Amino acid sequence: MTDDRTFRAHALEVLRRNRRDGYTVPALGLYPYQWCWDTGPIALGWAAAGDWEQAWTEIDSLCSAQWENGFVPHIVFWQECDDYFPGPEVWDAHLRDGSSPATTGLTQPPLPVSAAATLLRTDPDRERARERITRLWPRLVAWLEWIGRARRGPHGAAVIVHPWESGMDNSPAWDEPLASTPQSTSEHLDRRDVQTVAAAQRPSTVEYRHYLGIVAALRDAGWDTERQPDDSPFVVEDPGFTAIAARAADDLATIASALGEPAARFLALATTWRVGLESLWDDELRWYRAHDVRASRAIGPRTAGGLLASWADADSQRSAEMAACVDSWRGEVPFAVPTTDPSAAGFDPVRYWRGPAWVLVNWMIADGERRAGRSERADALRALTRSLVERHGFCEYFDPRDGNGIGGVGFSWSAALTLAWLTDSD
Repeated sequence: MTDDRTFRAHALEVLRRNRRDGYTVPALGLYPYQWCWDTGPIALGWAAAGDWEQAWTEIDSLCSAQWENGFVPHIVFWQECDDYFPGPEVWDAHLRDGSSPATTGLTQPPLPVSAAATLLRTDPDRERARERITRLWPRLVAWLEWIGRARRGPHGAAVIVHPWESGMDNSPAWDEPLASTPQSTSEHLDRRDVQTVAAAQRPSTVEYRHYLGIVAALRDAGWDTERQPDDSPFVVEDPGFTAIAARAADDLATIASALGEPAARFLALATTWRVGLESLWDDELRWYRAHDVRASRAIGPRTAGGLLASWADADSQRSAEMAACVDSWRGEVPFAVPTTDPSAAGFDPVRYWRGPAWVLVNWMIADGERRAGRSERADALRALTRSLVERHGFCEYFDPRDGNGIGGVGFSWSAALTLAWLTDSD
């Protein structure tokens, strides 16, 4: 077993390589910009390394690309990169005043809000913490209020209008509604990801054509983020996004209390999203499942999106049932947690979000287990996750059958969560 000091030094080396001017890219040669939900764990990694200025700046940089109505984009194109696809020219989206930087017109789960609350609670420089959170405060409020206003589904859960908004791009949960969306007519997809990572570990070409077909529909509608559920051919209530939003609203209420601001409206938002989340519980499958708004039905197999309910302190009994189900998979996939039920038809142990284990998912599940009083389970998952990273490096994801590291290498949130979760600080 690698000692903590050496392990942390290697993790910090990854973050430093991926650091840019005010933000950190997820991985060299694969993701050259700032991604929204990656920003949360990356900020926590910098804090765990003792670089508090960079930790706060990660979130501040992301929020500086916020649109006037509160929408926060899922990618911020801070610098030009000619060989990334789909780049700014595909999106044709930007800040509403037309200034730099270019962004996408989609969002991602508001994990950075919860990261900001953690920084406020743990930053040893209390004056700095208060100054930085005061600056961020109106942007964080506007972000969650935009989600509550523009992304409320029929059950009260949060709606996504593209699989990319879930963060779990090619999860089998999206297969049915995605198949009903238009495909891009482009004859050639210049995908950087399959030039860097084996195609068998990435979303398929057909999936990508559907992804770009949805982008085209929303671009043609003018990126009106207030009415995207009306404009998109893909509209799904997502338990994972909803859980992260509910936890973020709770954390925003905590920030409000620290700043002497009223917290009731954020607690109300959290309640709304938790009620919406519970409405997505499937009694037959005993799992939180996505809901296809267009088709008015629950969709997909058991996936990690449903497991993230524990991050939001969902119904304890239901979370325990899901955890027991995951335990039953161990014979087939001992290197937990697979992102899809291994008995499901859509399971693929090496293809991105269709089966591999991810450090981020394990961290969020472990956090939920600990908050639910199941500390032994949280500790076991932490130890297992550490063994994966220690043996195979700071990989993007891991094969749950044999633990092999796959996807991108030198991945920032794997390194960041090694610092913030998998090791003890000096």
